[in-house]
Amino acid sequence: MEKREIHNYDELEINTFSKNDGERNFISVGDFKYELNIEFEFSISELFKNRFKGLGIKPTDKIEFINILFRKKFIFTNKEFFKPTLDFIKCYFNFSPSFRDKVFENKIKFKLCDFERFYMNNTTFKEYLEFYNCRFFEKAIIIKCSFDDNVVFTKSNFHGNCLFTYSSFEKLGIFSRAKFHDENKKPTALDLSQTIINGQLVFFETVLGNYKAFKIDSDSTNYDKTINDGDVIPMQNKRETFRIIKDQLLQQNNIIEAEKYGKLEKQTLLEEKNLDAIYEDDVLKTFKILLSDYFVLKLNKYSNNFKTSWLYAFIFTLSVAFISHSFLSISKNYEFDDFIKLIKLINITDFSFYEEVDSTELYIVYFLAKISIGFGIYQLIQAFRKYK
Repeated sequence: MEKREIHNYDELEINTFSKNDGERNFISVGDFKYELNIEFEFSISELFKNRFKGLGIKPTDKIEFINILFRKKFIFTNKEFFKPTLDFIKCYFNFSPSFRDKVFENKIKFKLCDFERFYMNNTTFKEYLEFYNCRFFEKAIIIKCSFDDNVVFTKSNFHGNCLFTYSSFEKLGIFSRAKFHDENKKPTALDLSQTIINGQLVFFETVLGNYKAFKIDSDSTNYDKTINDGDVIPMQNKRETFRIIKDQLLQQNNIIEAEKYGKLEKQTLLEEKNLDAIYEDDVLKTFKILLSDYFVLKLNKYSNNFKTSWLYAFIFTLSVAFISHSFLSISKNYEFDDFIKLIKLINITDFSFYEEVDSTELYIVYFLAKISIGFGIYQLIQAFRKYK
C-alpha cells in the first residue's frame, strides 16, 4: 500500500458529501487506497480553522478519518466541550488521544484502530462510544470517566492491563469477544473493582484468564498508586473483578459463563490465602489460615475444581476409595484382592465391615474413609449440577 507523508493541514485531501436533507455534511479525511502518515501534532480545532472553515463545514457535521497514522499527539480541542461526531477507521495512534478533562457531546467511534498508549482521565461521553476490533498495545488506563450512553469494546484486544478506576457505566458496557492477553497469549488484567456500574456489563465469549496479581495492602499508599498507574494489579482487585463479572452474568441468566468466573474468583481467593500464610509472622495465625480457609479451598480445587469438573470429582472419589482400601487390607478379615470389599466401601450406606472386625483403629479408618468417599460423591453431584 502506498504511504504518503503529511507535514501540514493543507496537504490533506478532504472529501465532502451532503445528506439528502441538506442539513448535515459527511466529511472524509484519508482513503483506503493509501496510508497517510501525519508528521505533526494534529488538532481537530486547527483542522477546522485551517481547512474546514473555508469549506463551510460545521461542528455538527460528521467527520471520518480513514487509514491514517498519527505519529505525534492527537488533540480534539483545547475547550472542555467537544461537539463533532467522529469516526476513525484503520487509524494508528502513537500517543494517546487527548481525552483528558473533556465532555464529548456526540458519538465517537474507533474501528480497526491501534493505540500504542491509551489514557483517559475525567472524561464524560454523553453519547455512544465504540472501540470495535481495536488493539491496545500497552496498558489502558481509564480514570474517573463517565459513560452516559453505551460503550463498546467488541473484538478489541488488550495487550496490557486495562483499568476502569472510579469510572461509571450508566447504560451498557459491552466486552463481547474482547481478548485480554498479549501477543504471546499471556493473560493481561481487567480491573473493575473500583468501577460504578449503574447499567449492565456484557461479556460474550470474552477471553479473560487467571492473570497475575500481587499482595498489596489496601490501606497502603502503594495501593492507591497501583490502581491509578496499572503496572500491577492487587490480588483483592482481581478477585473483586471476577466477582463483578460473575454477578453481571448471573443477572443475565448466563449461568454457564458465570461458573467460569466463579471458579476464577475462588482460585484468586486461594492465592490470597496462600500469600496471607506466607507473609504472616504469627505462627498460630498461619496455622489457622492453612487449616481453615486454605485447606477448604484446596480441597474444593482438587475434589471438583470448584464445582466445574465431574472428572476431578470422579478421580478424587476413586483415589480416596483405593487408598482407604489399601489401609484396610492390613486387617486379616479384609483382603486387598477382594473386589466386593471395595464396592462395599464405596457404597456409603454399607457398614457390614463393623460386623467382621473388632478393632478400634480399623473402625476409625473405615469411618473416615466413608466420610471422605461421601464427600467425593457429593462433590461429583455438585459438578454435575453446575448448570442447574
